[in-house]
Amino acid sequence: MTLRNVAIVAIVASMLWSATAFGEGVGPRRHGVGWGGPILRSVGLTDAQKAQIHQIMVSHRPQFVALREQLRAARSQLGDHLYGTNPVTSATLAPLTQQIDKLNEQLAQARLQVALEIRGVLTSEQLAKATQIRLQLSQLRSQTRTLLNPGP
Repeated sequence: MTLRNVAIVAIVASMLWSATAFGEGVGPRRHGVGWGGPILRSVGLTDAQKAQIHQIMVSHRPQFVALREQLRAARSQLGDHLYGTNPVTSATLAPLTQQIDKLNEQLAQARLQVALEIRGVLTSEQLAKATQIRLQLSQLRSQTRTLLNPGP
């Protein structure tokens, strides 16, 4: 895979942080956190592409829901142990932290799979436009940081 392809996959993966692109709360994130939806909406998708992307998100929704629920439960157990009255060590918590790591990895892999499927729907022109938009957004974020956090 070329560097350009890796960059494009990363861009599309970052688009997926928002599931509100075309769905009714389906996919990796339900609350529209991030800028993925706006980028997808900005590349000029056809109605057919919108339907394909929506179907991709819908088909993966059960997997995301299950993984998030398992992750929530494991994190809750970890919190119960850490804030409980029984003594704990990193050794006693290791199985739980390993489970959390494994679930996070599974969630990342599922997001990547969705990103690759969505990438397959986009034209090369749309991918180029997404790249340009992402670059501009990155520059704006950098400018914002500079303005809000002036150095010494």
